[in-house]
Amino acid sequence: MTSTILIVDDEPNNLDVLNNCLHSAGFKVLAATNGEMALKRVAYKKPDLILLDINMPKMDGFETCKRLRENESTKDTPVIFVTALADIETKLKAFHAGGVDYITKPFVEEEVLARVRVHIRLEKTLERLEELSMTDTLTGAFNRRSVYKVLAQQIERTKKAKECFVLCYIDIDNLKIINDNYGHAEGDVLISTVVDFLRNMIRASDYVFRMGGDEFLIIFPKVKLEDSQKLIERIRKTLNKQKIHDMAIDFSFGFSEYCCKNDMSPKALIEIADENMYKAKMEKKRKMQTVSLNK
Repeated sequence: MTSTILIVDDEPNNLDVLNNCLHSAGFKVLAATNGEMALKRVAYKKPDLILLDINMPKMDGFETCKRLRENESTKDTPVIFVTALADIETKLKAFHAGGVDYITKPFVEEEVLARVRVHIRLEKTLERLEELSMTDTLTGAFNRRSVYKVLAQQIERTKKAKECFVLCYIDIDNLKIINDNYGHAEGDVLISTVVDFLRNMIRASDYVFRMGGDEFLIIFPKVKLEDSQKLIERIRKTLNKQKIHDMAIDFSFGFSEYCCKNDMSPKALIEIADENMYKAKMEKKRKMQTVSLNK
């Protein structure tokens, strides 16, 4: 995927030279002639890296960089200062403001490209490492350690929008039986099958987390509890048509709902959904035992 570079400089000649240089190297380029315009640009399109001048009207590069670091979407975006100021004090101030590198004017195009490429590769590597640290290796779902972070973010967004969101706790039925009788490889097939169905039938904006061996959590943003219940039941019925070693695939589930008017912590939301799931699982077992006794 082509990386996007934002150039922030009030000198048209510098913009033209950097624009041509980066375009020739295969980068997409955005341009801003001052700090305020740069902040508006990143709100519309998040760049992969920013080349930032220091001496600009209204808002200088130091203040612009600080604002970028305060913005959730650009707090980790690499900022390289490109300026005619070469004294140590200014360089230290630039790094203190949040810059990752410093190029002095008049710049050499080859040096600019080399530094840009290094920092983009580094940023992509860090993003990949963070993604791996938050992802379950078997299913590709988010892992348990990322739940509270995502939930906290979802709560803040929901408060601002004055909306609601829903949690669904899921426990796959019969995983232990499959593991004990056919091996853990077949158990992994069962888990992956359930997760694939979930992903294919929920929205792109929903989140799936693996909480443990056979336990999963789904976050449904901006949705009513009733709609989530209908969707999960539809997924469950579809999965029931699939079998693994002559056993219908099934799961038990329970819900909790967050609304801004009845504020709850992430821990409380998970516990309520988990408790409701456990009640549903026990009720399912009770009904199965009743049917078995009546045969």
